[in-house]
Amino acid sequence: MAANMKFKEKEIVNQLRHVTREIKYPKNIDIDKSRTHLNYSLTPKRDMTPFEYLKHRLSKVHINQRRDDTNLMSGWIITKPKDLYENQEEDFFKACYEFLKSRYGGEENVISVEIHKDESGEPHMHFCFVPVTEYTENENLVKVVKYLKKNPNKNNTQAGKELGIDRKTVRRYRNCTEDDIKTERLSAKAVINKEDLKTFHPDLQKYLSKKGIDCTVNSGITKKQGGNITVAELKMQRNYLKEHGTNIDEILEHIDRATKVLEKKSYDEELGMNTDNIEF
Repeated sequence: MAANMKFKEKEIVNQLRHVTREIKYPKNIDIDKSRTHLNYSLTPKRDMTPFEYLKHRLSKVHINQRRDDTNLMSGWIITKPKDLYENQEEDFFKACYEFLKSRYGGEENVISVEIHKDESGEPHMHFCFVPVTEYTENENLVKVVKYLKKNPNKNNTQAGKELGIDRKTVRRYRNCTEDDIKTERLSAKAVINKEDLKTFHPDLQKYLSKKGIDCTVNSGITKKQGGNITVAELKMQRNYLKEHGTNIDEILEHIDRATKVLEKKSYDEELGMNTDNIEF
């Protein structure tokens, strides 16, 4: 029902333009422009574009080494469950948004939230966010910034003696300000880890139940897990994700593995074999 993706810098602009339907001639032929007016947004109201806000947010967090392969943004695609009552669709997506917002650090990490109803299949939501975790800034940087704020006229040697550090260290951080003291670190790997992926669907299911939204939230893999997806649908999703060219190696591997399981399951069922306990 939900899939996570991570985006490098060169992928972000096209991804945000895709979800906000700003691409005039999209490669995705599945988009029906006559239905695009049915799409709607839950993105927080800001006086800047999602991409501008992303740059603003990234300036506030520590980034270890910003390389071409650094994942600067992550995103979930959540598809409307097939057993959801039609009159609960909007409540479902709003609840999913609140769940995701809370799970990944609040509204300040939210970049874009768009619901698409102009593609084949069930409506789905794109939730794009900055994956950040806690960070402890360099102790000497903090010392120098706080000291010089109170004692701006002290020279490096004097400041170093009083702080118990050498003057070269004071000089290194002398032009830094409180804006340079970071308490958060960009890390898609730390935020979207195995534990997060493992608990995502169960946690979302509990949250929706508390909100009174009656539907089955699952990963769409096996009958035991409540899955309701076919081999053909899995392959269709694989081709769709591959076409978009995002960082999806893990997702493609997951789908390929699930496809093999379901293909074997279908074959075993034709032979009359018991497949209820198949897992992967």
